Amino acid sequence: MDSRKHYLSAIAAFVTWGFFSIPLRALKEFSAGEILYFRILFSSIVLLIVVFGFKRNDIRKDLAFLKSFAPGKRRNVILLTLAGGALLTVNWLTFIYIVNHINIKTASFSYLICPVITAVLGYVLIQEKMTTLQWIAVVLCTLSCVVMGMNSALELGYSFLTAVTYALYLISQRKNQGFDRMIILGIQVLFSFVILNIFYSQLINQIPSSAKFYGLIMAIAVIFTVLPLFLNLFALNRINSATIGILMYINPLINFTVAFVVFGETVNAIQLTGYFIILIALVLFNYPTVRLAFGGKARMV
Repeated sequence: MDSRKHYLSAIAAFVTWGFFSIPLRALKEFSAGEILYFRILFSSIVLLIVVFGFKRNDIRKDLAFLKSFAPGKRRNVILLTLAGGALLTVNWLTFIYIVNHINIKTASFSYLICPVITAVLGYVLIQEKMTTLQWIAVVLCTLSCVVMGMNSALELGYSFLTAVTYALYLISQRKNQGFDRMIILGIQVLFSFVILNIFYSQLINQIPSSAKFYGLIMAIAVIFTVLPLFLNLFALNRINSATIGILMYINPLINFTVAFVVFGETVNAIQLTGYFIILIALVLFNYPTVRLAFGGKARMV
């Protein structure tokens, strides 16, 4: 069957996320906590409408599936789902803070190193296999991080936190299979909203009254949160996760372009060296997948 619409859906999702920094920067006068709180609130409302409006049969199937587990496994599923919501909360808060209070290229670097960190954590936590080329890429990625840390340890720290939280989220969800992804996401976003309410006084100094704020937040919730997640989930019905991982690089590449072209950010010699090293690392890391994607026979070394 023709998979072009699935590829187009994946590309559309990552292109959309690539431009996410533009509406975020338009909200720079507001704190990261305020932006995240109302983004999660509006996203929760949209997801509740979607889940209860279109997925009631899937809810019943997922509940029956969960009840079929032994108590210990059922508890693990619930914990992994809620842990995913907590990891997304930290990841989204950190990303918003980096874009609006540090720079966009630091946020972009996070998602360049994220697949490599995900592979290493997958090897350590769930015994996933890695090739020799991928281990070489890990060494180069580490070298790139050292170089970037020489420029700014703070920026590297924020990049690493963003990458690690999303990598742990991906790994936790790999172990949480068999359930409707959109329903799981809805539960995680609702749990994120619960967490944010616990820290409400630290996140919200004053409830925003600007119509511009709520208009942009609604756009972020629908266009930059729920819609690309729908497109990504649709793509995963036909495209394997390895190919999705390759297409994922569209996001940080567009982010870098936006940083330099729209917001006039610059790079120095140290940063340029770090980016060059990570580029080599990513080529090596993804070489087997790219060869397979284009019909070649990748030799696992």
